Amino acid sequence: MFKKVQGSVKSILSQEYTRASAYYVAANIIGQGVVLLSSSVFTRLMSQEDYGLVSTYSTWVLVINTFICLNLFITVRNAYIDFKEDYDRYNSSVLLLALISGVMITGLIVAGCMVFRVDFSIEEILFACMQSIALNVVNYMMAVQSMKNQYKQRALLMILPNWGHTILSIIFILAFTQNMYMAKIAGNAFGMLIFGGICIAVFIRKSVPEIIPRYWRYALKISVPSIFNTLSDLILIECDRLMLTFMVGAVETAEYSIIYNAGSIIVAIYQAVNGAWTPWFFKKVSQNDSVSTKKYQTYYMLAFTIFSCGMMTIMPELIKILAPENYWRGIRYAGPIVVASYLIFLYAFFTCYLTYQKRTGVIARNTIIVAALNLILNYIWIPRYKSVGAVMATVTCYLMLFFLHYFTLGKKGKDYFAIHAMWRQVGVIAVYAVVFYLTRDLWLIRYGVFLLFVVIMAARYGKGISGCINELKKDY
Repeated sequence: MFKKVQGSVKSILSQEYTRASAYYVAANIIGQGVVLLSSSVFTRLMSQEDYGLVSTYSTWVLVINTFICLNLFITVRNAYIDFKEDYDRYNSSVLLLALISGVMITGLIVAGCMVFRVDFSIEEILFACMQSIALNVVNYMMAVQSMKNQYKQRALLMILPNWGHTILSIIFILAFTQNMYMAKIAGNAFGMLIFGGICIAVFIRKSVPEIIPRYWRYALKISVPSIFNTLSDLILIECDRLMLTFMVGAVETAEYSIIYNAGSIIVAIYQAVNGAWTPWFFKKVSQNDSVSTKKYQTYYMLAFTIFSCGMMTIMPELIKILAPENYWRGIRYAGPIVVASYLIFLYAFFTCYLTYQKRTGVIARNTIIVAALNLILNYIWIPRYKSVGAVMATVTCYLMLFFLHYFTLGKKGKDYFAIHAMWRQVGVIAVYAVVFYLTRDLWLIRYGVFLLFVVIMAARYGKGISGCINELKKDY
């Protein structure tokens, strides 16, 4: 029996997309792991206020990142289908447009901040813009590698920048103890800039950048509407931290950020696997193969349900490793944070299909509606409930976005998804979150419940998983 299972696993891992998924998950664990574990260093080296300010700065970097290079890296997925024979030339040309946009918008941001005398130094603004441009370039390279299924190179790029900027930040903090906040953000910016420069050199080596108007028009039609989607999505993810800082204080933001970062491991893992799922899904949709997409999605969700419940189970111990005792109060709302992360994973299936259809404007509309709702709920709930209010707003809005994207799919689009299985998994996660809340201080019961949960899931779905593995072997 063991040899049969071992043989099936080896066979699956030898296939293209599953092998890529394994690389991406491992790379994400290593890459994001160092960032997460470094929190235990930074929370002890820095004051709680400085750590909260760094979290706020990171949010601003992500905001700038959404528009500074016009979000052009998202176009490489569609271009791989439409310009496959001239793909490298397309990428170098559109990357040139992204860099030109990055330089011009940096100038506008600096000028605007000087005119309106915002409460940020020029150094902070330049660090944020440089880091955002470099992050765009790295994301562009990873998107290209995903479509070409260059999973080994992409895996390296998922690891090395995170290690690089983390190590550089620690060095700068130890060297410039008089201003640890500036030392930390300088390490982040220069660390990412190094790898952005390497990626640019690789693109130039493959194809010298040219101004090609038809490629630029094609890319802008897809990317510009998506800016509003990405920005709105970011508001959903990050505005709670900004509003906590300005409405309650950086100390509250620091406590909330530790819990949120730990819960976002689920999103990081999904994004890693999605690097292999997206090209496979695009291929199946182009072949009108809804049977395969629903079948494999069902077990994909099952795996993430077990993983998410496992993350919830270990959250109290993980937080105690990552941060000193003055951060531990946030453990009580770790369950809802994991539920929110799981909802992100689920509605990403829908956005993948809508992106395939080039309906980025529809995605943007839905996300803008929910982002506006999130701002309103945070404004109402944060002054009253502080971090708990931010959590309540986050879960409510992700659930709303899930439904909006679902209703946008249309009858044909819904055929590609295992909708009933989605409802079941959401119910499982919600019930487990309640159980976690009741047992969060009782580690023996908590781990016992998770073990029982895994046994039940294995008994219920074991045969189905085995059959799916056999069919997957034939499919590839």
